[in-house]
Amino acid sequence: MQRQIKRLHELVRFVSDIGKKSQNLLVFRGEKRDYGVSALVPLVYRDGYIKKEDVIYRESQRFNDAEFSSDQGVFDRLSRIQHYTAPTRLIDVSEDLLSSIYFAIGEKDIPSDTENAIVYIFEINNELIKYYDSDTVTVVSNLAKMPLRNTNDKSKEALLRDATLYFKDINKFNDTESAKFLLHEIKHDKPQFSRIINPQHLTSVQFVLPKLTSNRIRSQKGAFLLFGLCPDNFDQPIKLLKNGNLNNKIKKVEHPVLKIHKAILPNSCIENMQKELLSMGIKKSFIYPEIDKVSEFLKKLYK
Repeated sequence: MQRQIKRLHELVRFVSDIGKKSQNLLVFRGEKRDYGVSALVPLVYRDGYIKKEDVIYRESQRFNDAEFSSDQGVFDRLSRIQHYTAPTRLIDVSEDLLSSIYFAIGEKDIPSDTENAIVYIFEINNELIKYYDSDTVTVVSNLAKMPLRNTNDKSKEALLRDATLYFKDINKFNDTESAKFLLHEIKHDKPQFSRIINPQHLTSVQFVLPKLTSNRIRSQKGAFLLFGLCPDNFDQPIKLLKNGNLNNKIKKVEHPVLKIHKAILPNSCIENMQKELLSMGIKKSFIYPEIDKVSEFLKKLYK
């Protein structure tokens, strides 16, 4: 479903109407413009970052190890890296509609940015909601530590090859060198993890509720879509959208999204909606509660 929205109360009503018909979890994502074919694609799959995903992951922690001291696994670290804008295989969503509206329009510079903004509304299958400590989430998250390709079967390329070959045979898949290497990486997080990697999870998308360990995730009521490998090509993304609608026919991809609705916020209406947001107390200092972001907001507000 798609609808043009000119006032915030229209968007609230749109979401309310969706909620009345759905028994599943609604989550939201705001974007400053319609990114077309690259919409809902994780940043690590843009601009060639996927070639160095494993390096980006490790370097992010190497330079800021103290920041990660409370994190217990790769997913926790990925979510922290994501919130500091480094490329990951995560997409941010929010359980809070107003936060997602802020991401869509809160910082748009109207004179220079003439694009319409977008708010996506996802219906998430309640039975497929995962938490931060899920074994499946651990498996998919650890893809971030695998090189894209090499000659020793320790790579995303080899994993996809073997997962495709043994898609319905867990035992044979776990006997492959690529699966053994992935298991080696997983055991850094979970030493007790059994030799039971399901190859079907490697080409899945997971909806994950994280620990609220940072002020930013807590204030934004953040959650994530965690993307596995595209079954057609190890260096390309799984695309949930096709021609602007949910792609329901992605072979060998299990994902939790039942429906995607799209609210279009016309550029001509955004300035008034920004004022509405501010009047409701939705501003940068609440969305980004770190002291440097609050300082930026206060300097601009009282200049």
